[in-house]
Amino acid sequence: MVFKTRSQGFNSEVRMVDVVIYGDSIMKGATPEGGSRYRSVLPRFLPTLMEKYGLAVTNRARFGCTIDKGYAMLQKDLSAQIAPYHFALVEYGGNDCDYDWKAVAAAPDANHQPHTSIAEFLRTLEHMADELIQKGVKPLLMTLPPIDAERYLSFICRDGTNRENIVKWLGETQMIYRFQEMYSASILKLALHRGFPLVDVRPYFLDKHNYADLISIDGIHPSEEGYALIHTAFDEYLRLEMA
Repeated sequence: MVFKTRSQGFNSEVRMVDVVIYGDSIMKGATPEGGSRYRSVLPRFLPTLMEKYGLAVTNRARFGCTIDKGYAMLQKDLSAQIAPYHFALVEYGGNDCDYDWKAVAAAPDANHQPHTSIAEFLRTLEHMADELIQKGVKPLLMTLPPIDAERYLSFICRDGTNRENIVKWLGETQMIYRFQEMYSASILKLALHRGFPLVDVRPYFLDKHNYADLISIDGIHPSEEGYALIHTAFDEYLRLEMA
């Protein structure tokens, strides 16, 4: 999805900044609107950043995408000699840290693994960043917006999936939150260790007294108000980056 090209709405003499996004439903701006339907709030927020900072954005984010799928997409793009982007935003982790909850509910005493182990997640994220750098593209990492474990568990079990068995395996419901937090913290640690640019969106949520209003009914996607905070985080990052 290309939001704006060089010839659409900008002075042709203005130097555009080309950005490509690799990510999951968070970078699609997805938020539930009832039942199993989701809508994108991205059109409310992304165009303002594009206009303000002269960005031309190609969005390669996909709903439900894990980092291995994102890496495969990136490698395909690189082999096809993608456009010379200035920045590549890489946002994964929310699906990687998730589990097959029906399998957990069916066998709460078994050993279950996340879709992507944290070690594999970090290896792949680092490979993606390094390969982008080799192609002259500046990688931009992003921490994960927090989730609401209670809401997410209710969402998981809305079809009758055994909640008691899932909690038995977890030990307590908040383990869902902590596990997702661990992946987010690992992104931050990698960025600091390697010096990769990072937009740290998570603190924008955590210091808010109306935290519950920032997470949608499914517990894992931001509400429209939550996406407004992500917009603010990127606005502040870009203001400093483009200065």
